[in-house]
Amino acid sequence: MKTKYYSYLLGKMPKGCQMCVKGLKEVVFVTGVCSKKPCFFCPISDKKFGKDDIYANEWKVSNLNDLIKEAKLCSSKGAGLTGGDPLARLDRTIKIIKLLKKKFGSKFHIHLYTPLNLVTETVIKKLEKVGLDEIRFHPDLDSSKLWNKIKMKTKMVKGVEIPVIPGKEKQIKKLIDFIKDKVQFLNLNELELSDTNVCKLYDKGFIAKNKVSYAVKGSEALAKKLLKYCAKTKLNVHYCTVTLKDKVQLINRLKRRAKNVKSKFDYMTKEGTLVRGAIYITGFTPDLAYSKLDKLKNKSEVISKLKILKNKLMKEFNIPKELIEIDSKKLRLLTNVKVVSELKFELKKKKLYPAIVEELPSHDQFEIECEMV
Repeated sequence: MKTKYYSYLLGKMPKGCQMCVKGLKEVVFVTGVCSKKPCFFCPISDKKFGKDDIYANEWKVSNLNDLIKEAKLCSSKGAGLTGGDPLARLDRTIKIIKLLKKKFGSKFHIHLYTPLNLVTETVIKKLEKVGLDEIRFHPDLDSSKLWNKIKMKTKMVKGVEIPVIPGKEKQIKKLIDFIKDKVQFLNLNELELSDTNVCKLYDKGFIAKNKVSYAVKGSEALAKKLLKYCAKTKLNVHYCTVTLKDKVQLINRLKRRAKNVKSKFDYMTKEGTLVRGAIYITGFTPDLAYSKLDKLKNKSEVISKLKILKNKLMKEFNIPKELIEIDSKKLRLLTNVKVVSELKFELKKKKLYPAIVEELPSHDQFEIECEMV
């Protein structure tokens, strides 16, 4: 059965997925450290893989309490813990689950992804004890050596999640036969190209299914065959497409964040992006790598200059205080599109750089488009 989320479903969708497609889940990247050798299809970026860093959605955090801040900004009702392997930092994982459950209550749904390498009865019991709701195993398709770990009894909802790799039909069917009476669900993910895995996938003969998609050709066709194969079982199966992730899950999550972070002057698009006016000062125009801004030693001095500039512009052009503010992250002034459009010539005379920008409402304020006016 095709869903309205561009996916396919047999039976009931796991609760973690039900919430995810609505943008209700905070993505908690527990660590980039993994318990197994890098998989050729792993889409984790070089910036994250192998690095023992924590991310709350797009926000690299240094304090676990920032996980709570991000959950609030996104109006999250649950979290998905991923990596790397969250079990490679078990104490941290347990601490995160405790923190989120304590702050948001037992109904704050948390699911976790993990390969089987570090799964033990002791680990399962520890995760149960702190309230993990759902665990998703990533078994090795080419070796059944660790598959018996999937049989471990637990009160948690238990599932298996794997990428649909063209050419692995035999191995996946073998896995399905093994798990069909041992887990509550199977999640099949459309294989996708990323900056990290594209060379490895190309080397193995995989290509994009079309010019506008990162999905791998043949993955969806195999997924549909597997759904038919699973129809004879009682297994709940969800095939999650790249389109679902990009057009549904991500956009819905961004929309929820946008509603909470947008300023009065921002225009929110139907995709959840923010269109706003920006005023840049010399040395801090968009061509400057924003990653360098955090390392500036005189950042406080620049912010002080922006405060003075803001007050001058408000006074000279009668800009209401609710229509202009300082962006201390990108070191610029933000306002509405009308202000920069109407005052562009006056601003340029003052050696300022007015622009209309469209960016994500994420913590990193990723820019989609910047038009100097």
